Amino acid sequence: VSSTMSFARTGQLSPISNGVVDAPCATADSTASDSSPSQSPPVAAMTHSSSSTSTEAWAMEYVGTEEAAEMAYDSGSHDLGWDQSSYEVLAVPKLEPMDDDDDFHMDDLKEAPLTPVPTTESPILDHPKAKRPRGRPRKHPLTPSTAANKITKGRSKTGCLTCRKRKKKCDEAKPRCMNCEKNAVVCEGYPEKQIWKSGRERAEEERLKSHSLPPITMQPLFHGLETLEDMIFWKHYNEHLSTVLTVEGEHKNAFKDMMIPIAVKHQGLMHSILSLSSKHIDFETPYGINLLKNNAGTTLEALQERSIHHHDQARLKFYDDVEFTNDEPSPDYKLLVPARYGQMLCFLLEALAEGNPRGEHRLHLSAYQNLISSSPPDDSAFLSFIAEFFQYHIFADELLHLSTNSTRHPPPRKPHSALLIHPPRLLGVADGLLEYLPQITAIRNTIRANIVAQVDPVVDYVSLYRAAEIDAAIREWTPHWPPGDSRDRVGLLYKHMMWIYLVRTIYPPSSTSPSPSTTSSAVSLPLIQTPPRPNRAAPSVVNTPPRSASTSCASSPRVFSSGSGRPNIQPNPTPRKNISSPRADSPPAIRQPPQHDPRITLAVDESLAILDTFKPSDPSQTLLLLPCLVIGAACFSPSQQERVRVATRTSRGYTGLRNSDLVLEVLEEVWRLMDVGDWAAVWNWPGVAGRLGLDFIPA
Repeated sequence: VSSTMSFARTGQLSPISNGVVDAPCATADSTASDSSPSQSPPVAAMTHSSSSTSTEAWAMEYVGTEEAAEMAYDSGSHDLGWDQSSYEVLAVPKLEPMDDDDDFHMDDLKEAPLTPVPTTESPILDHPKAKRPRGRPRKHPLTPSTAANKITKGRSKTGCLTCRKRKKKCDEAKPRCMNCEKNAVVCEGYPEKQIWKSGRERAEEERLKSHSLPPITMQPLFHGLETLEDMIFWKHYNEHLSTVLTVEGEHKNAFKDMMIPIAVKHQGLMHSILSLSSKHIDFETPYGINLLKNNAGTTLEALQERSIHHHDQARLKFYDDVEFTNDEPSPDYKLLVPARYGQMLCFLLEALAEGNPRGEHRLHLSAYQNLISSSPPDDSAFLSFIAEFFQYHIFADELLHLSTNSTRHPPPRKPHSALLIHPPRLLGVADGLLEYLPQITAIRNTIRANIVAQVDPVVDYVSLYRAAEIDAAIREWTPHWPPGDSRDRVGLLYKHMMWIYLVRTIYPPSSTSPSPSTTSSAVSLPLIQTPPRPNRAAPSVVNTPPRSASTSCASSPRVFSSGSGRPNIQPNPTPRKNISSPRADSPPAIRQPPQHDPRITLAVDESLAILDTFKPSDPSQTLLLLPCLVIGAACFSPSQQERVRVATRTSRGYTGLRNSDLVLEVLEEVWRLMDVGDWAAVWNWPGVAGRLGLDFIPA
C-alpha cells in the first residue's frame, strides 16, 4: 500500500519494491539528482535522518506504520547485512525522469482482462482416440452406418404371460399379442406393472403393515339398513312420511310407536316400510331434488334399484310367512301376526302413494277383512290402530266401487267399532259417521239399476224411507274432539259432505226422453227457480236438458216451476243465450241441473268456507281428500270448482299421495260434463271414474 502511494506522489516505485542493491549506481544518480529541485524533499528527508538508524528513517518516510518498521528492521538486520558506514550510499534512491503528462490520475488505471479459460472439456477427454484397427488401412475407408459402440439390449420382461412361458418373442400388442393370435393359443394377457421400490421402502411398508390396525366390518344395526339408499328411505319415513299418514302429533304417532318396534324384529316389515318410503318420495319436487343434492354419494338410478329390491323382498317375506304359519304353529306367532298386518298396511299405502288406478288396493282390503275375522292381533292398542285405518279406507272405497249386487241392501252395521277403537285417530270410524257412507252408496246403486231397467219410479219407497233414517242420523251426529283440535272443524265438514252425498243420491235426473220443445229449451241455461210448497202439486212438464223428463214424483220429489205455476219452457231459444236476463252486459248465469235444490248450493258454500280455513301445514289435510271429491261433484259454479281445485292440490302437497291427482282428474271430467249439460253423467260420477279407467281410493 505504501509503495503505491509513494508512486502516486513521486512517479517511481519504492526502493524496497525495486530491490535496489547496487551502490555505485545509487551514488551516480544521487549526484545527478542534486540538480533537480523536484527531488529535493525526499533527499533532505533522508540526510536529515542520518543520526538515526536506517530502519527508522525508512519507516518514517515510506511506511508510516509500526508493523512496516518492524518488518524493515528485521529484513535490514538479517537479510541485507549492511553496516552503518555504508548507509549514505544505499539510502539514495534512483530517480527516473517523469513524463511531461501532468494530467495523470489513479482513476485512469484499469484492471487487465483475465485470461479466458475454456469452458468446454477437451475433445480428447470426451471422445477418446479410437484404436487403430489391425491390418493395412483402407485408401477410402467406409463410413460406419451405426455407432462404433453397439449397445446390447437385454431380455424384455413386458411380454405377455403366454409368450414368456413359451419363451417366445412377443410383439406386446394389446389386448392380445399377434404372436399368440398367429399360433392360435390363448393369450393370458400382461402382468400388472409394479413400481420399483428400494429395499428401504419395502422394509418401511412391511413395518407399517405389521403395526397397522386389523380391518373390521361394521355390520348394520337393523336388518335391511345396509346401504346409503336404505338410510335415506329410513330417514324419510321417520321424519316425514309417518307424520303425514295420521292426524296425531309428533309425540304420539302409531306409525312410529307401533310399526317401528315390530319392523326391527321382522325383516319383511322392514322391507315393506323402506319400499313404501321409496315410493312416496317424488324426486321431481323441490324436496326430492334437495334430497339428491344433499346425498352426493348416491344417484337416482341407485335409489330406484334399491326401491325395487325392497319391494320384491317385502312380497317374498310376506308369502313365506303365510306358508310358514299355515303349516304348523310357531313360537314366533305373536310376532308374525302383527307383522303381517303391518305389511298389508304398507302395501295399501303404496297403492295410494303411487296413485295406482288399477284397483290393487282392494286386494289388500279383502285380505284384511278375511284375516281380522280369524286371527286378530293380541295387542288391543295395535288392533285399534289397524282396525281404524283399514276401516276408514274400506268406507272410502265404497264411493267408486260399483257393487255387483247393487239391488241388495247391506245389513245394518252395528257401531261396534267405537268399542274397539280407543283412542280414535282418524275421523268417522270410531264415532260411526262413515258407517252411513256405504248405505248411501247402496241406495245409489239401486237407483242406478232402476234407471238402466227403466223402472218407474226410479227412487222407490224403500230407498226413500232408508234415506230419511240416514238423514236423521246425520243430523244427530256431533263431533267429540277436545277444544282447539282441528278435527272438530273436519267433523263439521264431514257432516255436510254426508248430507250433500245423500241429497244428490235421492234426486237423480229423469230418464224419459224429452219432447222437442223441452229439448230445445234444455240447451239454454236454466233459470233460478224457487221450490214449490210441500202441499202443492207439481206439474208434470219441467225445464230439463236432454235425457231429462219425468212425471214421477218418486224420481223427482221436488219439482220446480215459474212463479205462475206454469212450466218454464222457452219456445226455441237461441243456444248459449239467457233470454230471461234483462241486461245484455250481465254475467252469464250459472249452469245448473234441472230441479236443482238451492239448499245444495248453500251447503256447498258453507263446506267450502270450512275448507278454506285449513292451513297447508295443518295435519288435518290428511282427512280432506274425501270431502273434496264428494263436495266437488256438487259444485256447479266455476268459483266453487276453483276452490275445490285449490284444496285438492293443497292436500296433495301435504300428504304427497298421488291418488290426489286421480281425484282431480275425475272432478275435471265431471265439471266438463256440467258445461255440456250431461246431467245424467254428472249424477253418476262414480261411473265417470270407471269410464276413465280409474279405480282407486279417494282418501
